[in-house]
Amino acid sequence: MKNRRKARELTLQVLYQADIRKIPPTEALKVILSRYHFKPDVEVFSRKLVMGTEKFLPWIDKLIKWYAKNWTLDRMTAVDRNILRFSIYELLLVKEVPPVVSINEAVEIAKRYGTEDSGKFINGILDKIRRERASEKTLKWGYLRQKLQNPFLKSFISLKNTKKAYLVGGFIRDNLLGKETKDLDIILDAPDFELVEKFARSCGKSPVVLDENLRRVILPDGYQMDFTLQKSSLEVDLLERDFTIDALCLDLDNLKMPNFHLLDIKNGLEHLFDRKIVLITAEALDKDPLRMLRAFRLKSQLDFEIDEHLLNLISRKSHLIEKVAKERIREEIFLIMQSPCAGTYLNHPAARKLMESILNSPVYPENLQYLEEILSPEKNFFSSIKTRLIQHLEKKIGNITRLKLLKLVSLILSSSVPGVEEIIARALTLSKKERKIIRKVINFWPFLEKLKEESFNSSKFAAFFLEGGEEVPEICLAAAVAKKEDTEYLKLVQQVLSNFFEKYSLILHPPKLVSGDELINLLGIKPGPLVNTILNKIHQAQIAGKVKEKKQALELAHQLLEKEKQ
Repeated sequence: MKNRRKARELTLQVLYQADIRKIPPTEALKVILSRYHFKPDVEVFSRKLVMGTEKFLPWIDKLIKWYAKNWTLDRMTAVDRNILRFSIYELLLVKEVPPVVSINEAVEIAKRYGTEDSGKFINGILDKIRRERASEKTLKWGYLRQKLQNPFLKSFISLKNTKKAYLVGGFIRDNLLGKETKDLDIILDAPDFELVEKFARSCGKSPVVLDENLRRVILPDGYQMDFTLQKSSLEVDLLERDFTIDALCLDLDNLKMPNFHLLDIKNGLEHLFDRKIVLITAEALDKDPLRMLRAFRLKSQLDFEIDEHLLNLISRKSHLIEKVAKERIREEIFLIMQSPCAGTYLNHPAARKLMESILNSPVYPENLQYLEEILSPEKNFFSSIKTRLIQHLEKKIGNITRLKLLKLVSLILSSSVPGVEEIIARALTLSKKERKIIRKVINFWPFLEKLKEESFNSSKFAAFFLEGGEEVPEICLAAAVAKKEDTEYLKLVQQVLSNFFEKYSLILHPPKLVSGDELINLLGIKPGPLVNTILNKIHQAQIAGKVKEKKQALELAHQLLEKEKQ
């Protein structure tokens, strides 16, 4: 340990001399070693620190500028400046030395050779760098390093030659959090997309033109790479992004040491460490109001806190969301609904105001919270049928699940706005099938209240099942949400759903006991609505367990026809 301390002190002496005399550090080292004798261990470790610091000095100085708030390199004392230089190199790139040891040694040297405040100053900067760039406990640098070996990324790098390109945004953010992502955003310093087209062809693909300045290459295994052309400078591009945690950037020529080379111009690592969503500039919301909704989507995906200043801006500017294409809004909303705690994330005054601006209706996040609570794996509701219920809700309608659609319904279920389902359908450009389901759920759930008084009259429930069809689970859950204050009501819903799943095949795929043509011939009636009415009644009787054979179905048909004649 004494030898390492002496090696660090020697390194400070070398860097100090090089700094003052404006000569290369390796030259200063050569001069000092020619005049003084040191133990081999001291010389070896000092040479490592000096040569490493010299090699990466421009980038080390950038790191010092970012982390030394309100300080410039020139304002620092030469001793402090050079202790920081070799200590940052040691902290981030000398793996055999624990980070805490590097910091403690730097502080002790600063106390000995610097000013009264040097130890505290050095400790503050190095500890922040350690937390953000040298600790696997908080940010997963090893995981990111592994994911940067992505074959598609490596293929693109091999094609770009000397052209500059930068990886930015969500890929870096998510991997630093230990979350796998397959979306890569690249800023390309080039006049056109020729390189992107060449890369796409090498993968057997064609670029998708998303707009004038954006191309997407959709790759195997769910990967996709988005390419934008750099504007006047990389910094301008990064400052035009939405949140600080999305402005993290890596030069594709420097991927081997991401913790060292990561470009962070707006404290994104600090906010990633603090689990906070912070806007880069206040004007960012004016440039793209969808960012207001994206803040809550990121909150739902990352479980981060939204900066108070950003929440206040969203409250004031929520009306701007009207300028955004409905398709973009729809995508963000259903990404939020993917979270099992979407109700909690939307239950903030700013989120409520924003959602009301989007849906043109009052919203009730507490309804969504209740729905998510009763469906939660931690809760013992629907225990005997929960697996089948969840399987049903995970079925897709187009590209969204039934559960996401039900969550949307629950948000507006208590609304008294006439035709609210059509208003929402237009606001989110829902498909005909999605609209039909929403309309059915909103219109049918009150009927469950009437059935409550029937004491499980089998015929009435059979009619309800037949009318509700595949949407019976959504209708029942919507009813539970609407009656969330009534604890007994949830028991009714569980009984109805148990009955529904028990007779699921009979309700949706009943054995055909008699056909319409047979009814026409046997009963001597004309084709028309009466035939369908009789077939529906037979189906209801099947569900109620009153008709199981063809003979029984025909007897019921005759009885129904006699009633019709009366």
